Amino acid sequence: MEFQKRKSAALTAMNSPAPDKSPKGTVDAPIIPLLTAVNSHPSYFTTSSCSGRITILSQPTASPSASKKKARGGSWIFVSHDPVNPSSLSTLLFPPSATPAQRDLHEEPRLSESIVFRFEPLIIAVECENVEAAQSLVSLAISCGFRESGITSVSKRVIIAIRCSIRLEVPLGDTKRLMVSPEYVEYLVEVANEKMGANRKRTDLFLIKLINNSFAGHEIRVNGEMSSDPAEPLAGEQISCGEWRGGPGGRVGF
Repeated sequence: MEFQKRKSAALTAMNSPAPDKSPKGTVDAPIIPLLTAVNSHPSYFTTSSCSGRITILSQPTASPSASKKKARGGSWIFVSHDPVNPSSLSTLLFPPSATPAQRDLHEEPRLSESIVFRFEPLIIAVECENVEAAQSLVSLAISCGFRESGITSVSKRVIIAIRCSIRLEVPLGDTKRLMVSPEYVEYLVEVANEKMGANRKRTDLFLIKLINNSFAGHEIRVNGEMSSDPAEPLAGEQISCGEWRGGPGGRVGF
């Protein structure tokens, strides 16, 4: 069956030590348990994901720098998938005494580039075995607060996007002149951190509901030890998943 072949190939690539096609090159650690839960069900597999991130983006890119991570329509000056210390970002944008790395960041570009602060919440693309399976998973995601979730393709493959609208995007100025103060940047970081917290709560709730609705057959390990609660891994520990195990066929409806 073509769906199962694609799923097998996707999971093999996900478990490979080689970097993936994303700019980061790896799956975001905070959502590994969630992705594992989705992939444990025979009717689904994830094709791309982001746990949520706080970024500062320079766009458009006139001459991409090797020291900056490339992003669509620009380059990342800063990116974090975890809450951020507000003062660290204000120092990055307003350095009291520039280090070589900061001088590279603030050097005069050939063309002026806009500087944008962003918070982007979780988004996961999932291929589903059929439309019925897609509708069931979308309904479950919406019930957890991911209200922008929906079916994005039903032609050759049935694809859904799990997402919500708690994003934030604020222009800060351009590479010639920032139009905001350090205090305002720190305020934006505090707002983004609050949104990151709300995003994590929805993500944890989604994982709990998946497990309660027959999305089992997986192991969640923290430094080689089983976590007592899949939704609450040990604080400060690096999450890693056990080998994916394809469980027996289960119902699709929740």
